[in-house]
Amino acid sequence: MDLDIEAGTSVAIVGETGSGKTTFAKLLARLADPVSGSICIGDCDLRGVSEPSRASRIRMVPQDGFLFAGSVGHNIALGSPDATEDDVRVAIAALGLEKWVDSLELGLETEVGERGEKLSVGERQLVCLIRAQMGDAGLLILDEATSSIDPETERRCAQALELLSHGRTTVSIAHRLSTAEAADVVVVFDQGRICQVGSHEELLAERGVYRQLHESWVHNTTEPGVDPQT
Repeated sequence: MDLDIEAGTSVAIVGETGSGKTTFAKLLARLADPVSGSICIGDCDLRGVSEPSRASRIRMVPQDGFLFAGSVGHNIALGSPDATEDDVRVAIAALGLEKWVDSLELGLETEVGERGEKLSVGERQLVCLIRAQMGDAGLLILDEATSSIDPETERRCAQALELLSHGRTTVSIAHRLSTAEAADVVVVFDQGRICQVGSHEELLAERGVYRQLHESWVHNTTEPGVDPQT
């Protein structure tokens, strides 16, 4: 595969399960290296970039964000060395999540449990989004959560992601119709290869794999009286 992503672009990665989306995300974050070829940020091969430098500029938010036993505030602060509580609160405010934190039983002192078991999948992802905001990375890689998210938490995730993405290059493994439609560029994976690249409108007009995926999404999300765009 050969793909160039412009700085500041919002990219949606779509495809069937097993098509290579997650592998691509791991390559971007250097959780894996390509067998041949290279992954470059600017002119720099990721294999030649130090781990601390890479970690500070590239952040990956997994579908089921990993949290450590401790408080919500502690887990957020892990996003930046020497972070203070004021820094944490600034990051929360930047993503418009003050009301959500205040709604927790003990606010920032709320215990998340081992691996974040006391929070829902969506709430764990909210913590990880704030953690990413703390790191102020230039490249954000997001694997959207797909299950056990109530409508209010999903709305908060979408709002926080929109604010977090501003001024950054964002690559999202898209599980939602709205994410692919709103992206600057949609990259379609099929059987480990990139088969289409373009805007949502361009790819719909091509009548290829993306159109088939889109029609399937609409069919699976549409109920009588419900607009699939919402």
